[in-house]
Amino acid sequence: MALVAACALTLGISGCASLRRMNINRDLRPCDDGFARTADGWWLGIRHYRPVEPDPDKLPVVLCHGLGLNGTFWTITHDHLPSQLVAQGYEVFVVDLRGSGASYRDGGIGWVNAALRQTVIPEIGNDEWTMDDQALYDVPAILEYVREQTGEERVNWIGHSLGGMLMFAFLERSDQAHRIANFVAMGSPACIADSPEAEKMLRANRGLRMLMKAISTGRIARPMAIVRPPGLEKIDRFYYSADNVDPETVARFYGSTLEDPGPGALRQMDRYLESGRLVSEDGSIDYYEGLSEIHTPTLFVAGDGDILADLHSKWKTYQALGSADKTFLRFGRSQGHVADYGHCDLVWSRHAPKEIFPEVIDWLDRRQKAPLPSPQR
Repeated sequence: MALVAACALTLGISGCASLRRMNINRDLRPCDDGFARTADGWWLGIRHYRPVEPDPDKLPVVLCHGLGLNGTFWTITHDHLPSQLVAQGYEVFVVDLRGSGASYRDGGIGWVNAALRQTVIPEIGNDEWTMDDQALYDVPAILEYVREQTGEERVNWIGHSLGGMLMFAFLERSDQAHRIANFVAMGSPACIADSPEAEKMLRANRGLRMLMKAISTGRIARPMAIVRPPGLEKIDRFYYSADNVDPETVARFYGSTLEDPGPGALRQMDRYLESGRLVSEDGSIDYYEGLSEIHTPTLFVAGDGDILADLHSKWKTYQALGSADKTFLRFGRSQGHVADYGHCDLVWSRHAPKEIFPEVIDWLDRRQKAPLPSPQR
């Protein structure tokens, strides 16, 4: 066991980026089919899944991961959501947001960070960008890339956790908000409604920010794909329910999906956890307060066992949303499902392909035929 641990640690420290790029399984590699360039100098990796029989009546789907993860978040299970969407005729684009996966920055800093990705030293400049930057720069760049590939101005956006939360900021602030035809928020609240775990999460968030000043937390965790220290389950429970997710999926999570969250984004999360409201990094804009301005058709997907984004917080967010076309789907034993779904279980659970994905696709299908301009302004 000691030899295995030593080998795992060696792999985690040396050649991290190269090992991921060379994975024979496309679903576990960084998203590098193409790159979307942002207005502030990032190149965002994108993986493109094309259906054998595309449905011309269906708009493309963008799948956006959350904080501290990359695009492989969506594809570490066997019967994953992208494959089910493709089977129903959707073109699917899985993205790596800035600071994750195959994404990189322009210029010399990009070259330096490419080298640092082979080490446990944190990359340079990740403390500069926030969720606001992802919403106002990354999202438009992704939309433009999809338009170039498909000719479609509008997309269906499915975001998990922060991948959905940043859409609240985009829909409230961007002049391109009408390009989101339909929005699926999986585990994505804009407020904290009396969560008993909020104080613990705030302490953990601050601890992570401190640790990241000296070391890459995403890369030092990658050897845990092979061996994990005792007590880690206390942290894992925030991500997933152990009895609802296959061990192979957990190994792939550590080996392929984890990234450095970005200190700037974590700083913004501090504000969220302190105030109970999703606000801009400078505190000047309350995104929860602006939910009434959002009129895009929206589906909320909520898990009864979700600790990071508890059920009441998601329900309160749903109630505040201004859209006349909104749906709240709750997944847990109380609703007759196999398990109480945790935060990542919504995508990773062994039961999600039968209990969750068909519901999401059915909701999208009913909004694709003869798509009308989004009411969002």
